[in-house]
Amino acid sequence: MRHAILFTIYNQTDEQLELTKESYSSFIAQDVGDLELCIVNNGSTQPTVDWLNSLDMSNPKVHVYGAHYAKNVSPVLIANKYLAELFTRHEYILGVPNDVILPPNLFSQFLKWPRGIVTGSMTEDRNFPLFDQSRAVSECTPMAVVLLRKWVYDALIARDGYLFDPNIFLYASDCDFALRIASCGIRGVQLDLQYFHYGSASHRMLPPEKARIITNQADIDRAYFEKKWGFKVDALEYGAMAQDINFRG
Repeated sequence: MRHAILFTIYNQTDEQLELTKESYSSFIAQDVGDLELCIVNNGSTQPTVDWLNSLDMSNPKVHVYGAHYAKNVSPVLIANKYLAELFTRHEYILGVPNDVILPPNLFSQFLKWPRGIVTGSMTEDRNFPLFDQSRAVSECTPMAVVLLRKWVYDALIARDGYLFDPNIFLYASDCDFALRIASCGIRGVQLDLQYFHYGSASHRMLPPEKARIITNQADIDRAYFEKKWGFKVDALEYGAMAQDINFRG
């Protein structure tokens, strides 16, 4: 049995590529056995394309495939497309962006928790501690790295026809997703297991002109969220509703 990972990449600088290489090495080292890696290059510059083409595909325990997009498109649309394809073969998928570094036991620790959605705790300390036994700390699930089970996917598809709202480019998609799963009565869990996350690397590491495009899009996403739900992503109502077991949308 192979364990599925969806890895998405958007690099415009050498600094981003170096972080991507560290991220890739960290999830290749996961202690869960054989891996099926779906790697999607979302409009990166040529050095990233060259690096991806140079990856050693000879390891029988790791099956790698994916796609190249010439221009950066909505990560939400990419997630909807490739998670749907992966869920035809897998009961759970680990979603990983290219600005994180994982401890080698993250995947195996996530699998010990039977919730539909399992996440860890982000830190900007690259020397994060390793936990042999993780504990639950919250039901507020930050989704930089997330284990998603198929029954959650099926529930949201049955309700809305999509996993992530296709009207959102990326920012505010996590908050929208949290409210939608809460409205289905689905509970997630956040563990104290830490992993490194270079927060908002998609714009903090970008050239200024491209970073402005991303930040402008974030404002559009947040405005759409407020129109859809009636409050802002940082409002107290968001946290209350996302954790209210009686909330049904």
